Amino acid sequence: MKNKSMTFRFGGLILLMSINLLYAGVIKGRVVDSQTGDPLVGANIILAETGGIGAASDLKGYYRIDHVPDGEFTLKVTFIGYQSRDIKVSLGAGETLTQDVELTYGGALKGEEVVVTAQARGQMSAINQQLSSTVITNIVDESRIQELPDVNAAESIGRLPGVSIQRSGGEANKVEIRGLNPKYSLITVNGVELPATGSEDRSVNLSLISSNMLDGIVLKKSNTPDMDADVFGGTIDLRLKEAPENFQFNVSAQGGYNKLQSYYGNYNFTGSLSNRFLNNRLGIVLNANIDNYDRSADKLRDNWRNYNKMIATGELIMIEEIVNRKRTGASLLLDWTLPKGKITANGFFNQLNSDGLIRNNQVNTMELGYSTNRHIYKVEEEKSTTNVFTSALGINQDFRWLKFDASISRSGTITDSPDRRVTEFTQENSALLPGYPNFVDPIELVPFFNVDTIKTNMSAMYSYGKKIVENTTSAKLNIELPFRIGSIINGSFKTGGKLRWIDRSNDERQYGYSGLQYGSGQQNPVFLFLDRTFPEWGIMTNVDEFQLLNVLPFLDDYSRSDFLDGDFPLGLTFNNKKLYQMSSALRAAPDSLNLWMPYSVGTFGYDYDGFERYQAVYFMGELNIGNYLTVIPGVRYEGDYSKYHGQRYMVNQSGQTVEQPPSEFVRLTKERENEFWLPMVNIVVKPTNWLNVRLARTETIARPDFLRYAPISYISSDGKSVNAANYSLKPSKSTNYDVGISLFNNGIGLLSATAFHKNIEDLIFYSAVNYRKGVEIDSALEIPSSWLKTNPQINAYRNNPEPAKYYGYELEWQTHFWYLPSILRGIVLNINYTHIYSEMNLVYDSLITEQQGTRRIYYTVPASIKTRMPDQPAHIFNITIGYDLGGFSARLSYLYQTDKLTGIGYDGVLPTTRLSSYTSGYGRWDLTLQQKLLQNIQLFANLNNLNNRHDESCIGADLIYPSYVEYYGFTMDLGIRVNL
Repeated sequence: MKNKSMTFRFGGLILLMSINLLYAGVIKGRVVDSQTGDPLVGANIILAETGGIGAASDLKGYYRIDHVPDGEFTLKVTFIGYQSRDIKVSLGAGETLTQDVELTYGGALKGEEVVVTAQARGQMSAINQQLSSTVITNIVDESRIQELPDVNAAESIGRLPGVSIQRSGGEANKVEIRGLNPKYSLITVNGVELPATGSEDRSVNLSLISSNMLDGIVLKKSNTPDMDADVFGGTIDLRLKEAPENFQFNVSAQGGYNKLQSYYGNYNFTGSLSNRFLNNRLGIVLNANIDNYDRSADKLRDNWRNYNKMIATGELIMIEEIVNRKRTGASLLLDWTLPKGKITANGFFNQLNSDGLIRNNQVNTMELGYSTNRHIYKVEEEKSTTNVFTSALGINQDFRWLKFDASISRSGTITDSPDRRVTEFTQENSALLPGYPNFVDPIELVPFFNVDTIKTNMSAMYSYGKKIVENTTSAKLNIELPFRIGSIINGSFKTGGKLRWIDRSNDERQYGYSGLQYGSGQQNPVFLFLDRTFPEWGIMTNVDEFQLLNVLPFLDDYSRSDFLDGDFPLGLTFNNKKLYQMSSALRAAPDSLNLWMPYSVGTFGYDYDGFERYQAVYFMGELNIGNYLTVIPGVRYEGDYSKYHGQRYMVNQSGQTVEQPPSEFVRLTKERENEFWLPMVNIVVKPTNWLNVRLARTETIARPDFLRYAPISYISSDGKSVNAANYSLKPSKSTNYDVGISLFNNGIGLLSATAFHKNIEDLIFYSAVNYRKGVEIDSALEIPSSWLKTNPQINAYRNNPEPAKYYGYELEWQTHFWYLPSILRGIVLNINYTHIYSEMNLVYDSLITEQQGTRRIYYTVPASIKTRMPDQPAHIFNITIGYDLGGFSARLSYLYQTDKLTGIGYDGVLPTTRLSSYTSGYGRWDLTLQQKLLQNIQLFANLNNLNNRHDESCIGADLIYPSYVEYYGFTMDLGIRVNL
């Protein structure tokens, strides 16, 4: 009873302090540029006599200071890069005062009128928003998005401190925050989660989203309890444009060039239309974007093999990818102003269409160990579409003594590749001339390539399909009770909850016919059917002459001397139209002819579907002591339940014939539940008006990838290999420590240093063991005892029992040298550097054999190797040097990241860094030029990859065995923007 009495007294005290706020005053207004009237986002407004009660201006420049006692005050308004102002104000009890503020650019001398450029103001806006945040934050403002040659959101984020990128065709598509895999970051649009876009993990392909549709990007690297906790790296919020007070119409158009394929068809059109109606109560913003880019690339893959304890080329694949990507997107935002708040609604849609033609020239050496000494040519044609959408409806209300916001949202992704066609020709037993060298750079094998069209015959034709669907529905509520104690102490108590439902499915298909290079061609039903369908091609005449369907009638004269910089041959090329006609004819043939056979494993062997349900609740407080100290303690609870359907089966294939239906096929359903309590605390200290210190101790989680626990288990047809998902995998958990220090004023701009440390438990890694009788197998792997009779290698994933340690620091300097003399005043600088270090002991099962009399005893013991975390570069560096003069603006940027581990290598079942894969260091120069012609018209030029840098990966930490090289070349865009 005593505890209940104390609880009621405490609750009553908080409620009384909150209700008393009804009689406190309010100061509100807008902070704008004195010359242009443009809003200044993130300006700091405080009441000097209260010890720091204040607020920061929002995205439209508005501010509101609640809970102000009556009296006379000095309103201090500061914005980095602008001259501060002190304004005397007087407020009666319960009064609301409107005080708009105009600030003058810091570079303006007395009596001089200087209009700051949008680029410089955008940089200053980002700085001020970072300073006003209660967590460690990086901002990309809309103007910075426009000033750099970034076509999608991933490229814009990739220039922030601690961020490295993954690329495809030279275009960034995913980001790694502080060297952590993209799946460990949360991506939202206006606070609404974006579902995963791949079939295996939880990452999001950010190349779907054109950066031109965004109003800005916010990256938060530390959490508070009211934020989703399934994140290790950071939370990225892509902000959509909001309606200003006046009518605006903006349009941008550009065309471009890709050097690799001498392609001039790149284009990008972006438009936005906005206005407010009904006395500014209703705001409407419509954005639209369409772009088309050639993302072709030349690639080299070398599958290095561990041969006689030395590294040798196993298969060498030379690839030409001719890829075109087209993005189409639109967003609609509505807001309705209420007396005490606002109702918002928004919808966002983007579609990425990819159209590709891929030529593979593959040489298998004798060291490969299987399919040796073969020369294989593949032609692939694929059209794929990925759709992503978000929609949300929300309301927020501020009754001064009580604040709340509530929202419901729906988002989804659909990735559909309905018909990827593959045709294969094989030259048997003569890929390399005798005497070729073994342990050399792959370029030294080129003189030994043996191209023999007489021995090259059609071997297979396939059609693949894949469709991934994920939909997420969320509902959340946040309630805040503000309080004030005297004139110095204020804060709030906040609680809330969230429900989230995820429904997901992966559906794959494979049809075709293989083994066409074996047996008698005269009796092959595929060749006989094609001869009847295309009599003018003389297919059976070809078969009669060569005994099989020879490559000669299908060759094309297409060639390139600059393929892979001229170091490797493109190989034989083919009449793609003719090949497509053949596979289409087989696809349309009656099922009774058995010419286009379903491959059972490729059709349903990797299918899964299921759902996940999440619930979260949190409690937190915020205590402000003047403007000098903010403490935000709290705790978050997260629970999840998931249910997935999959299958267990035995692959059934005999010799070179088409795969037969699987044996022992069983449908599986598995359920999982987890829950976590996650305490957190954030502290912000402002000892002076030019120094901020941020401290954070948080706990966050990361849930397993879908394919790691969706119940799919199978054994190979020869019984030598078992692959099994592990439905008992636990979410990983990280304890995070962050310390950030920021120094700022109009002279230095923003100089910040951030240190971080993570202790990550239960990370999920691949694990393999050679089964022997007596070895204990995890029952969660769904492996029947009959599969163990052949002593297979068992491949699965499990939680690593030892934690990974992860730490580093970030340095950043953003400034505008307005105080330098003469023309030097236009120099702008943005530079950041990140150093990251990680280590972990990767634990695996070591098979032990003991002889006890006439018996052999087998068991496993834990062993480990020391390695760094995958995807972690040691060094990341970005610099942008800019210059503004009148209507002219230039930005030269350079980004660099060192090598990183991308995958643990295995020698059989034993992990080894010697065979692990790494990406090499990468550095690239870009240039943007802009010139304003009239007040509302601007010309611009984007020049990407000035140094013609390529991507490269290697086997082994010494980076001397290149396993992957991708050339995509220099690109250029020219365009015009019109703002009305």
